[in-house]
Amino acid sequence: MKKLFYNAPAKVWNEALPLGNGRLGAMVHGDPFCDCFAMNEDTLWSGYPRMEEEPHSMEAVEEIRQLIAQGKYIAADRKTAETMHNFRCQMYMSYGKLFVQIAAANSRLSGYRRELDLETGVHKTCYELDGNRIQQTSFVSLADDLLVIRIESEKKIGVKFFETVDLEHSVRTQGDTLNVTGRCPTEARTPDKILYDDRESVQFSSVLKVLSNGGAVFGGGGCCEAKGTTQVVALFSLCTSFNGFDKMPVSQGKEYIERSKKIIANAEALGYEALLQRHIAKYQSQFDRVELTLDGENYDHIPTDQRIRAAAAGTVDNKLVELLFDYARYLTIAGSQPETQAMNLQGIWNDSVMPPWHSNYTININTEMNYWHAERCNLPECHEPLMDMLRELRSRGNVFGLRGWNCWHNTDIWRFHHEATDKTLYGYWPMGGFWLCRHIWEHYAHTQDKVFLEEFYPVLEEAAWFLEDWMYEKDGYLTTCPAASPENEYLLDGEKAAVCEGSAMDMQIIRDLFDKLVKAGKELGKDTAHYEEILCKLKPALIGEDGRILEWGAELSESEMGHRHISHLYGFHPADVLTGEEWAAAVKKTLDTRLENGGGYTGWSNAWVANVYARLLDGEKVWHRVQTMFAQSIYPNMFDAHPPFQIDGNFGICAAICEALIQDHTGEIRLLPALPKAWASGSVRGFITRTGESISFRWEDGKLVESEIKPRC
Repeated sequence: MKKLFYNAPAKVWNEALPLGNGRLGAMVHGDPFCDCFAMNEDTLWSGYPRMEEEPHSMEAVEEIRQLIAQGKYIAADRKTAETMHNFRCQMYMSYGKLFVQIAAANSRLSGYRRELDLETGVHKTCYELDGNRIQQTSFVSLADDLLVIRIESEKKIGVKFFETVDLEHSVRTQGDTLNVTGRCPTEARTPDKILYDDRESVQFSSVLKVLSNGGAVFGGGGCCEAKGTTQVVALFSLCTSFNGFDKMPVSQGKEYIERSKKIIANAEALGYEALLQRHIAKYQSQFDRVELTLDGENYDHIPTDQRIRAAAAGTVDNKLVELLFDYARYLTIAGSQPETQAMNLQGIWNDSVMPPWHSNYTININTEMNYWHAERCNLPECHEPLMDMLRELRSRGNVFGLRGWNCWHNTDIWRFHHEATDKTLYGYWPMGGFWLCRHIWEHYAHTQDKVFLEEFYPVLEEAAWFLEDWMYEKDGYLTTCPAASPENEYLLDGEKAAVCEGSAMDMQIIRDLFDKLVKAGKELGKDTAHYEEILCKLKPALIGEDGRILEWGAELSESEMGHRHISHLYGFHPADVLTGEEWAAAVKKTLDTRLENGGGYTGWSNAWVANVYARLLDGEKVWHRVQTMFAQSIYPNMFDAHPPFQIDGNFGICAAICEALIQDHTGEIRLLPALPKAWASGSVRGFITRTGESISFRWEDGKLVESEIKPRC
């Protein structure tokens, strides 16, 4: 049974269940007295395009390099901080809440159940109020682009619909229809600076239409109410004026008011049953491509929150692992579709106008992890929004006056491309876009789409141009400075600093990018000799005296031995440029030391650790990390806990499950390379290989029984 289910309504947002179609999101609480649908739309961001640039001085960069060369690390760090602009990204905003009120709070409730069916993408709430059986069904349609809610009752009831909107807005009610128009803030970079002024910002329009079978619908006072009915259908659309990262959202904005009305009109003409079937058909065309089965005791009759608590306490629940895997695929389909925005820190689900970390794109691990599993799980179209973002980031160039393009550790819907904050450990890391570039190769490898590769080859090549100009030669190698290891610091003479020369993360990302550029060029018949020469001159990763990889490219001591980031292992996973037994031993030593000192404590960090252990072929430690996910990083609704909520861990742990069952990054397909003993028997259908084929296999008692490779459907 591929369902999350509960015997009580959600009391808080992290207990509600998500619906979505890549653009429109809803969190359903399932309250029988006054249900709440917390709504999102993926282009509801503060701000507007800021195409002007604040340049960075290459003269200052040279000064920093001289300080590092003289061993003056602390001074170099301080000088780097002085050059930073202390900018911030804009914020991803919540729309507000749609409420569905059915009965007075003193009604007698019994027989309650709410569920999210991962096989259909449909949410249901069932219960009895004073002996009257009521069922509420809801979905955000992948086919028709709106939220649909149907309430069925054995006896005639009254249902009231109203909204609370988090953004500046106005409300108009006409009979059976509720219209809301409004706008996002023009500025929201810090919690104490949310501004609505005369500058342009994203405009929006929502339409709620209430249809009653046999009853009357009245509107007024900001609500619509159906009375004397046994069936009510509510249709909700939400559109914005956003027209692209480089278009002003009003003067160059997209029409949005009539568009939201047209969505409702089209849906009303289709009718509820057709809407439901069209949604399920489109959803299943993606979800049904892959299936994972792990043999084990079935606890499907136990509510999901109770199963999570039991798994956290040590119960082996392989069917819950299946559910976690399928939930990640569901969230991908619901959160990322062609022509939508790439998933941010919270996917598309956010309950605040001031979300943690702006709910932005943090591209020193989090945005990338959102898509680690997409190609393996045969969801290439869900990967497309990330490719669109890459193309747009490329167009922004760079702020150093060099050739090509780069991006730092944060960006937003306007493709912000400056360093964020004035702290070197967070902001001064111009490598984020190059990590994103490996997704181009992953998409090509799994799809074998040469038209795509030809289109995106310039994105890779122009990234390389920037790096050619950014790097400089020292001791016969090309290296970087100012460099850093994202969000981490070293200790020197009792002081903390982050800036260094040729950090492991910098050089591994650069090696990976040039490696994939050369491979892409050869696939396309291009001359790659120049890039091969650069590849041979890159500063290599280094192993320290204690056998660990040198995070900052030199023997420097960590200020936090158990830091959450494991950036210096990038070349081992997700990349494939650190190979062989020597590197595997260094990776293991580095990771074990991190964990012995408290590392892996956030959801995404734990997931990354699980992936690395899978690459190390250690199935038991993969299993331990899955158990750890349930113990410390999963909310009752199965959302990943950073804490607070970040969606990346949901996808990262899915990728780790895949990595334990199949690996082909070396060019050779290995099945069951890191199989935990707990998953002794099971099967996979429809994983996609890095040669673009579909593979299915089955195993019993830890041994492969059968496998089949065929062209992807």
